[in-house]
Amino acid sequence: MMHTIENDRFRVSALETGAELTSFWDKREQHEYLWQKSEVWMGQSPLLFPVVGKLRNDAYCLHGRQYHLPKHGFARRAEFALERREPQEMTFLLTDSPQTRESYPFAFELRVDYAMREDGFAMRFRVKNPGTETMYFSLGAHPGFRCAMGDRVVMDLEETAGAYRLGKDGLRGMHPIPVFHHSREIVITPEVFAEDALIFDGLRSSGATLVRNNGKSVHVDFGGAPCLGLWAKPGAEYVCIEPWYGIDDRRDANVDFSRKERICALAAGTEFIFPVTVAAL
Repeated sequence: MMHTIENDRFRVSALETGAELTSFWDKREQHEYLWQKSEVWMGQSPLLFPVVGKLRNDAYCLHGRQYHLPKHGFARRAEFALERREPQEMTFLLTDSPQTRESYPFAFELRVDYAMREDGFAMRFRVKNPGTETMYFSLGAHPGFRCAMGDRVVMDLEETAGAYRLGKDGLRGMHPIPVFHHSREIVITPEVFAEDALIFDGLRSSGATLVRNNGKSVHVDFGGAPCLGLWAKPGAEYVCIEPWYGIDDRRDANVDFSRKERICALAAGTEFIFPVTVAAL
């Protein structure tokens, strides 16, 4: 089921399935910022939990037992409950179940809050550990925005940084390739994503702007996330700007989940909050 909130200028819609954002509509400009699913890509803004990207052999070990998880985890296909809805705010909730514990042996509460802002909206992802042991997880946003070839992704700050690529096995390469050298922008062309996503770890910028040649630009604040994925199918007219608390496994990744690169550790009875804001410019 679809649910909608709005203010005087913008309207935001999301599904119970995956708590997935499906529309960011500017009522004044009659413009849709979010990618609208098609056979090119059937996603729009999947939620990545409890892993980001692909695990080595699609598996991990914890406390001497092996578990299996698909790429990006299970939340994006799970049915959330609408916990709360007001005219300008709504919250979706997913909790653990016997089914989730087969692949992820933790009690959890995963909430996705949407709230309108004067210049756009905020997404807030909240992970609560109601259990009695430390909980390990990764969490990532994956919103896809409409664009055209020649548009640009511009970092908030000048960067000197490389990006990891994914191999044919879906795992992250061992070494980054050069991308930024005292620079800030990436021009979107079919070649940029010809070898899949660009994956950054440790950028200085706290956000990035999709600068569109038609003037319908949008800024994404990363909410403090240490990693960033940029992705589209080559030549497709969208780009995903993806802040992540987590990262794809490398081919030499440690199979111990508690030692996974960029894993989050959440103490019993505590909550992790990951805010992402999206503003129309």
